[in-house]
Amino acid sequence: MKKLFSLLLAVLMLLAVLMLSACLVGCVQSGNTPGNNSETTPGGDPGTTPGEPAGGVAQELTVCTGPDPETIDPALNSSVDGAIMLSNAFSGLYQWHTNEDGTQTIIADCAQEVVKPTQLDDGTYQYVITLKEGLKWSDGTELKASDFTYSWNRAVDPNTLSDYQYIFDVIAGYSDTTPELAIEADDAARTITIVTSALCPYFDQLMAFPTYFPVRKDIVEANPDDWTFSADTYVSNGAFKMAEWTVGDKIVFVRNENYWNAANVKLDKLTFALSSDDDAIFANFENGTYQYTTTVPISQIPVLKNDPNRMNVDFFIGDYSGTYFLQFNVEQSFKPGIGNVSDDPAAWTDWTPAQNAEVRHALGLLIDRNYIVDSITQGGQLPAYGFVPAGMDDGTGTEFRAKAEKWWSVDPADKEANVAEALDILKKYYTFDEATGTFTDFPVFEYSVNPTSGNIAMCAAIQDMWDDYGITVSVDQRDWAVIQTALSNGDFTMSRLGWIADYIDPITFLEIYVAASGNNHPRLGKDGAVGSAAVYGNGSQTWNEAYEQLITTIKTSSDMQARADAMYQAEKALMDTYAVIPIYYYTNPYLAKTNVKDFLYSPLGFVYFRTAYIEG
Repeated sequence: MKKLFSLLLAVLMLLAVLMLSACLVGCVQSGNTPGNNSETTPGGDPGTTPGEPAGGVAQELTVCTGPDPETIDPALNSSVDGAIMLSNAFSGLYQWHTNEDGTQTIIADCAQEVVKPTQLDDGTYQYVITLKEGLKWSDGTELKASDFTYSWNRAVDPNTLSDYQYIFDVIAGYSDTTPELAIEADDAARTITIVTSALCPYFDQLMAFPTYFPVRKDIVEANPDDWTFSADTYVSNGAFKMAEWTVGDKIVFVRNENYWNAANVKLDKLTFALSSDDDAIFANFENGTYQYTTTVPISQIPVLKNDPNRMNVDFFIGDYSGTYFLQFNVEQSFKPGIGNVSDDPAAWTDWTPAQNAEVRHALGLLIDRNYIVDSITQGGQLPAYGFVPAGMDDGTGTEFRAKAEKWWSVDPADKEANVAEALDILKKYYTFDEATGTFTDFPVFEYSVNPTSGNIAMCAAIQDMWDDYGITVSVDQRDWAVIQTALSNGDFTMSRLGWIADYIDPITFLEIYVAASGNNHPRLGKDGAVGSAAVYGNGSQTWNEAYEQLITTIKTSSDMQARADAMYQAEKALMDTYAVIPIYYYTNPYLAKTNVKDFLYSPLGFVYFRTAYIEG
């Protein structure tokens, strides 16, 4: 079965044409040595002052987190690599912090303190957050409370086209069409008043999330399309400010002397090398050109894991709260005998969205997830049997996956049973040649993938698994930024994707499939068009009406058990469409030189270098 994959993987390993993995945002693991990279707070100087080398070493760090980002506008970014850059250039009201025992928590950033909400008479909750005194933008101008409220209103404005518009829906007055957020700035008092519709268990994490970062109105509105591309206009408020962006080569940041905690920023220069070739990235790490990388070629992972001089020395496999999955454009029909999948109305004649979902289910059953994690990724990933990843609490003290349904078995002993179930489904609709064991009229469809070592190997393996049964997949290989645009436009049939938690709560994996979400790439419930899950229904409601009712319950309920019950129902509603086919739950292999100290890895996968330094 794995003949095609085996050949391709051998070629990949021999030629090392291996490129960077990219996914959409979030996850967990701190620093260089687990438990040894707590963030420096004021007064916690590691032995050097800005501009002075530690032990004679220049405080300049070069990292590689991916190629040119699609955007580094806080309102528009939706990728981890872009978020890492944003998290070093901007500061939110709150920030992630690593405690001495290695645990992570939220502390104040631009705010004076992390505040508790007050319940109002109407059952809503009010937060009054006061900014620190003397906050400034990187160009030295005053940073005001109204800069935050302007930025949030801009992000929810439908004209901004933010993929993350929906992440403000915990704030009263949110609407995806006519939002009027219940937020108010008092610049004289330096306060921001926020009213939420219900008690939000992850509110503090949102205040540290990049979409909630401030941008400056005069800068953005003077050059709305291009302000992020030039150091002259990329005005920020974080530990570093942009000095240079050479497309295809590097983005250089330097220490921001106007950052509120500049006295504890040790690095003078932070360079993001831009590359999607993970073989070249690895070579540059090995020769010392790069000191930190978020990608490791899959051919190197077993070598590094088994080398005691590398594993947990400069190579790490961190926890990562995310899911790698395949997603289908539900507008594309898999009707038998049409040659190629199609969204043409004729392709839906005598063929229903429910039948399409059954076919996607069967395709998922034919994938051997244990083979993928054991023989391809090899980084401790777990085979996936639902969309929300393992390790997340449902808010009641119960691990979500322990209670949630399983949509197929990942027990290796059940592999043949999964295949038998898949074939039973497909034989209802497609012609099966018993002599060859293949289907003869299954339509050809495209598999869109950004070219990385892991993605290419995964694509080849899955192609092989389906090809054994006469299911032909053509590969649509495009760069990561191009793939992101294509997904947003619905320009795909099936694509790989990774989703990493935006905050530590299962709803971060479920809310992305509301109709208004820019991250709802399968187009579930969008437009009510033929093939859309909007037409599945439950008799009295369309699919998206029922789904969004569940999401609303989750977002507005202060009863944690009722909220958890709605999350289980929402995942079932999503998975029953089989528009998403989870493959595995992420881990995070990364490389960090031993002399790079005190960087912080947040529970969302964002790496902060605001307190990092190079040890001499």
